[in-house]
Amino acid sequence: MKKIEISRNDLKTNLEIIRKIANQNGKDDKGNCVKIIAVVKGNGLGLDLISYAKFLISQGITCLAVANTEEAIMLRQQGITEEILMLSPTCIKKELQLLIEHDITLTLGSLDDIMFIEGLLEKSSKKKTIKAHLKIDTGFGRYGFLYTEEMVIIEAFKQCKNIEITGTYTHFSKPNDEKWTNKQFNRFLKVIAKIKEEGFDAGILHCCASTAFLKYPIMHLNAVRIGSAIQGRIIGKQMNLKKIGTFKTAISEIKTLPAGYTISYGNTYKTKKKTKIAIIPVGYMDGLNRNKLRDDFSFKNNILAVLREIKKLMKDNALKVIIQDKAYRIIGRIGMYHAIIDITGNETIKIGDIVTLDISPMQAGSEIRREYI
Repeated sequence: MKKIEISRNDLKTNLEIIRKIANQNGKDDKGNCVKIIAVVKGNGLGLDLISYAKFLISQGITCLAVANTEEAIMLRQQGITEEILMLSPTCIKKELQLLIEHDITLTLGSLDDIMFIEGLLEKSSKKKTIKAHLKIDTGFGRYGFLYTEEMVIIEAFKQCKNIEITGTYTHFSKPNDEKWTNKQFNRFLKVIAKIKEEGFDAGILHCCASTAFLKYPIMHLNAVRIGSAIQGRIIGKQMNLKKIGTFKTAISEIKTLPAGYTISYGNTYKTKKKTKIAIIPVGYMDGLNRNKLRDDFSFKNNILAVLREIKKLMKDNALKVIIQDKAYRIIGRIGMYHAIIDITGNETIKIGDIVTLDISPMQAGSEIRREYI
C-alpha cells in the first residue's frame, strides 16, 4: 500500500487565506477582485492533475495554468470548460492546432510566435479568434519579449488580427530579493505604460507567483499565479498555510537481525547489536530521499554546497519515518522500491502498521495513488 492523502479541508483553508491576502488591498484598478490563476502544472504539483483541478474549480477557481500541451488537452478531455492558460509559448504546428482546437489561452513570447499562429488561423477552415497573454521578459532570460524592445511589443499588438490579447505578464526570477524584484516590477510597469500610451489594451496584468504574492501585496495587480502556496509548501512566510499531502505506506515485513549483520546494498550499514527491523515497500523511485538536483555550479555555489555538506556532518541527518506517532530511523541504503527501518525496542509494531514518510507530492512518483479525504 502506497498513497498520498490530501485533506480537502486543509486545501479549503489555504484557499481562504490566499483569497483574503489577494483582496486585502481592495479591488484592482479595474474595480475587480484580484483573480487567482491556479497553477496545476506537474501533475497538479503532485496532487493529481484532474482531481486537483476539479477540486479547485469546485472552490470557485475560474482559471487554471499549465506548462505543456498534454496537460491542457487532458483537462479539456476530462470535461473542464474553465479558462486554461498555457504558460509556455510554442511554435510546434501540431501542438498549436490542438491548443487552438481546445480553446486554450496561449502565451505569446515573440513576433515569430504571433506570425506563425496568425498564419495557422488564416489557413484554418474554421475561422476563429483565440485568446492569448503576452509575456514580457524583465530579467528572467527565458520566454518573452525583452522589456527593452518596447516598439517590438507594440508591433506585436498591431500584428494580432485573429488573436485577442487578454492579458500581459512577467515572471520574477528571484522573488526573495526585494531590490531585484522591484527592478523587474518597474520594468514591467514601464512596458505596460507604453502599451497604454500607444492606445492598446494589455488585458489583465499579472507578475506574482506564490512567493512574490505573499511578499509583495502591492504587486498583485489584476491577477496572481498561485501554485505552491495553495499547498502550503513555500519557503519563507507561511501565513498559517497548512502543508498539503501526506505520504503513507504500510510495513510489509518485520524481522530480527544479529549483531554484526550487514544491511542493504553495498554493506554500508552493519548492526552494532541485535536489531529489529521493519521493511516498507517505498524507495527512491517513489520519491524517498529524492532531493532536488543542484542546477547551479558556479564557484560560489560549489563552495556553499560543500559547506552545507560539512554542516550536515555535525548533526543527526538520518532519514526518519513515523510509526505509532514516534520517529524511527531508516538504516542502510535506500533501494529502488524498498527501505529498512530500525524499530528495535518496540514490541507493538506489526506488519500492516501505517508508516508516514516526509515525501513531497511533487517528488512522489506519478503512479502513487492520490486520495482526497
